[in-house]
Amino acid sequence: MQSNLIYAELLKKVKNYSDNELKNISLKYLYLKFNLSSSDLLINKTVPWNKKTQEEFKIDIKKLTNKIPVQHITGSEFFYDRVFHVSDKTLIPRPETEELVDVIIKSEKSNHKKNILDIGTGSGCIAVTLSNHLTSNVIGLDISKAAIDVANKNNTLTSNKVSFITSKIENYIPEEPFDIIVSNPPYIPKSDEDKVDKNVLIHEPHRALFVGSDPIYFYKIILEFSKKHLKKNGSIYFEVNQNYVEPIKNLLKETNFEVLKDFYGNKRFVIIKGLNK
Repeated sequence: MQSNLIYAELLKKVKNYSDNELKNISLKYLYLKFNLSSSDLLINKTVPWNKKTQEEFKIDIKKLTNKIPVQHITGSEFFYDRVFHVSDKTLIPRPETEELVDVIIKSEKSNHKKNILDIGTGSGCIAVTLSNHLTSNVIGLDISKAAIDVANKNNTLTSNKVSFITSKIENYIPEEPFDIIVSNPPYIPKSDEDKVDKNVLIHEPHRALFVGSDPIYFYKIILEFSKKHLKKNGSIYFEVNQNYVEPIKNLLKETNFEVLKDFYGNKRFVIIKGLNK
């Protein structure tokens, strides 16, 4: 079937979105489902089509109308430079996290092999991307066995070079210290649940989003872990909640740290250098 016909069908039959939202969602769906780019639409590329594809397409239209995320319908999302497996057991990777990964890659590029730990790895997109772009040994840690199963699917993108482990950070004792520790931990306190987009609340794992009453709980835990298991002059990279940057800065007042803004202008990343001098 011609790609323009598929696109037109989406615009016609998917409901419950504004015109702009619908266009963006339809383009995302075409890319993730059929690997169709905007250029492919311009040349009206033909997509192999059969009865099974047609039936799946009808079901997908219903799911899109019911506001199920495109990524959960296709089981995939683009992150940094590759398409990753995702599921409703993992967070959908965000552009801000791509920014964090880009900062790490640019800051840590060297011929020296580095030991890297990704805490709360989820789909493994951070761990896999760092493994592909840095000379490194990478470990991804997550409390969720279902998330680790997804991460291991994505590990094929590294020829299975990343070691994914199911464990709480509080229980994990590594064999060697790390040069780099990175984490995008749960950082939304339960009291802020009403501020979170309804679609995110319905479709994404709460364990990966929410922390109890202390929004910086995991940063405290990871810093204590790092004091024992980060090499001298090693680096920590955090993604943080812009609303709770000040408590994190207070936590780090005895350390050498930097706060960076994301492309929306929000204080989103904290980099700590030389915690263990």
